[in-house]
Amino acid sequence: MKTLKSICFIFVLFILCSCEGPKGDPGPVGPAGNANVQSSTVETIAADWFWDAVADNWYLDLTWNAISVDIVDYGALLVYMENPNEDFYSWHQLPLTFYQTDTLSTSVEVSYYDEGLTLFWTNSDLSEGQNPCNSYNNNNGKLTFKVVLIDASMYAKYQDKDFSNYDTVKKLFKLED
Repeated sequence: MKTLKSICFIFVLFILCSCEGPKGDPGPVGPAGNANVQSSTVETIAADWFWDAVADNWYLDLTWNAISVDIVDYGALLVYMENPNEDFYSWHQLPLTFYQTDTLSTSVEVSYYDEGLTLFWTNSDLSEGQNPCNSYNNNNGKLTFKVVLIDASMYAKYQDKDFSNYDTVKKLFKLED
């Protein structure tokens, strides 16, 4: 008897699962783009940066709930810094080392974690120096960063592309500034 009930239950379940209803309205068409890639522009000011006397660097914490463990572990989290010199527009992928003088360089690095990231700004002489936003006369006291999140399936599909070039990433994933 128990076997007959099980067979009847499976038969009813099979009939219910194989039923097909009428086709629904496809709904509105969204804008061009890619749901598997997200980007954000972050403009920082001097008050956003903090000096860490133990680590001898400036740091900035950014939170964004779109940064997930899956993105960090299997996808791509790309960060670009805008060149603060108004005469030369360009985005540079982090980590980045640039030379302020013949004897002083600065490294900008990033560390990722679930729902956030930290940017580290370190001078080669390990001195505090100026706040990163005040390091240049031309940037009006601001530094701008682009953060791009690419999920694992999309990242795997385009691994042969040059993600160090922001213009390539922007065109490839139809990102808007």
